[in-house]
Amino acid sequence: MFNRKNNKTYITIAEILRGTEAGRMQSVGYMQVIPLTSELQDKAFASPDETVVGTTNYGTMVFENPTDGILIVPTHAGYIVSQSAQNHAMAHAGIVGKETSKSYNTAMCVQQTQGGFITKGKHKLSILPFSLREKALKIRDTTSYNKLWGEITKFNKNFGLAGSGHLEYFMSHFEKELNQFVAEFECVPKQIGAIVLLNGEVIGIERAPNYAYWKAVWPALIRECYGSRAIEYQYQMGNKTEVSKARFALDDENIKTLEDLKAALKTAEKKEGEFAKKAVRDLLDMPFEVKPEERTDGYTVSTVEQDQFTGQVVHDKDIIAYASLLVRKGWGKKSKWKKAKAFSL
Repeated sequence: MFNRKNNKTYITIAEILRGTEAGRMQSVGYMQVIPLTSELQDKAFASPDETVVGTTNYGTMVFENPTDGILIVPTHAGYIVSQSAQNHAMAHAGIVGKETSKSYNTAMCVQQTQGGFITKGKHKLSILPFSLREKALKIRDTTSYNKLWGEITKFNKNFGLAGSGHLEYFMSHFEKELNQFVAEFECVPKQIGAIVLLNGEVIGIERAPNYAYWKAVWPALIRECYGSRAIEYQYQMGNKTEVSKARFALDDENIKTLEDLKAALKTAEKKEGEFAKKAVRDLLDMPFEVKPEERTDGYTVSTVEQDQFTGQVVHDKDIIAYASLLVRKGWGKKSKWKKAKAFSL
């Protein structure tokens, strides 16, 4: 439930995840994913792959919802198209009513020197790379088609790529690596969300209203959003290699038979699961301030903020239908400082 205090509204991660259960953790390299499953699904919402999208001006995106369900435009939904048109992305989430359309002039061009408008149609969904999302959310209300070009330029340069605000430079260069993330982290039955960890630290929490919505949005999340962050993390480490904090070595000294190996694998898997659960458990009671921003058909898009995470939720009064939460840039350094022992003589 939402808590109200001093004319402000708050919610915890535990409440955002109410009704879900944690599945078996999937782990590849430095990234771990804990699937969130549920017997509950809200069929009032359409799948984002039914969206008809186009641009009518630079920085203006139009979403048509041809279905009899409410459409949630995912936070930072993007469209990188093959036609001669400037790629665009949203700076925030949106809600489009049943069998209607809505225009947003707070969108962003993510292809600096390409001209042309995206022809209306069903285009493949993308999500902004993780490291661009916090900045995009901060400028969500700014009406300026070029507002993210500087951040995209810096993002590309981090990988030694050509500058300028062309997001497709990164996507093209790492196409093979990004595609691998989709294959390595698969949806499980009744999944409606995920908790994503990088080297044992929670970096993102995602929730969808129903199974169909989740299946439509997950490839974009794990590929462009979280996959890009894993690639960036490896680049930041340079030639340095280390075992992820969430991975536990086998006790190979006592492995003599195939049965011993099976038991050792089971023990290591259990340790990994407990490690991840503790990382999540420590976050559950953390409160977010809720700031309502758009309301359609009884549902509200709200931005939620606290020191460690930021993001957005879509809710009907106290019921959460959608959530996308991201750890803030630089939080790791702040966390280590806060955990450091106090000075004493």
